[in-house]
Amino acid sequence: MVLTDEEAEQFYDLWIALLDFVNQKYKLIKELYGMTSPKGLPLKSVAFISSKLWEDKDIIDEFVLSGFKKMDEEEIAIVSSWKRAIHGKFIVDRHLRKGSVLISVDNNEVYVVKGIYSSWKEILGGYPMPQIVEATLMPFRDVIIHDGIVAPYGVCLGRNMSEQSKQTYLAAKSNGNLHYDL
Repeated sequence: MVLTDEEAEQFYDLWIALLDFVNQKYKLIKELYGMTSPKGLPLKSVAFISSKLWEDKDIIDEFVLSGFKKMDEEEIAIVSSWKRAIHGKFIVDRHLRKGSVLISVDNNEVYVVKGIYSSWKEILGGYPMPQIVEATLMPFRDVIIHDGIVAPYGVCLGRNMSEQSKQTYLAAKSNGNLHYDL
C-alpha cells in the first residue's frame, strides 16, 4: 500500500526539486529557497507552493527544460507525467492490499492510490471510514500516489452516502473501471 523506500526517495527527490523551482520562480517563500528534503518543511508552506504549481501545470515543462535539476530520461518522464495530476475532494472508501480506494466527489471516478511512506490507513488514523479528503493524486511510474499533502475533513459520512460510495466502488470494480494509474 506504499512505495518502496527507494521509490519514495526518488519521488521526494524530484518533487522537492520541482517545488523549489516553483518557489524560486514565483519568489514565494525566500526562507525555503534551496529545499532538498521534505524533512522539517512546514506543511502550510509546502501546500502554498504546491497550490501555485497546480494553478499552471505548464511550469512542469519549464522545470524539465530549465536544467534546474539534472535528471535522466526516466526521471524526466516521471516529472512530465505530473501534468496529469488531479486535485480535488475524494471519498476514501476503503483500504485494499494494492492501495486505498478514493472516489472523486466531482465525477465518481474511482482510483486505487498508494501512500508514499505511510499508507492512507495510517494517514487517516482514527478517522471513521469512509472519509472525505482534499488531495492531489499524481502518477508515479505505474501507480497513483498523492503529493504528500492530504487534508481530511473529519466529517463522518451518513449511512446513505456511505452506501452510495460503496456501490460506486463495487460498480467500478465489476466494470473494470478502477484506475490504478493516471
